[in-house]
Amino acid sequence: METIASSDRFTFGSESFFTDVTDLLFHKEGVQLTSVSAPQSVACYQTKGLEKNFRLRLVLIPLTNGRLLGRLSWLDGQGVDHVCCYVNEAFDCVIRKSDGVWIKQAKSAEKVCLQCFVKLDK
Repeated sequence: METIASSDRFTFGSESFFTDVTDLLFHKEGVQLTSVSAPQSVACYQTKGLEKNFRLRLVLIPLTNGRLLGRLSWLDGQGVDHVCCYVNEAFDCVIRKSDGVWIKQAKSAEKVCLQCFVKLDK
């Protein structure tokens, strides 16, 4: 995984990523998301029109050597954080191998977020 120089790449990329997630959730589950402000989050979106309240958040995690990862998670109404996945600055879904190296996964982060939401909304 390439080194990430700053949080600017995440901030810049988050807009189009959340647009894609919003479209996917609306088309697959009929769920709308709206942007909200949340401390410690680069981006945060809240569900609209549901009985339960969920927030999809992007939080940056500093690693050694100045690298950053993004953690995408759903925050439920009780304040429990349900981690969907970790992403690099290109919003590729990544997983940590046993040797500590982060590698790209086959599934897209958007689809992983949708799967996590469906499990929570049951």
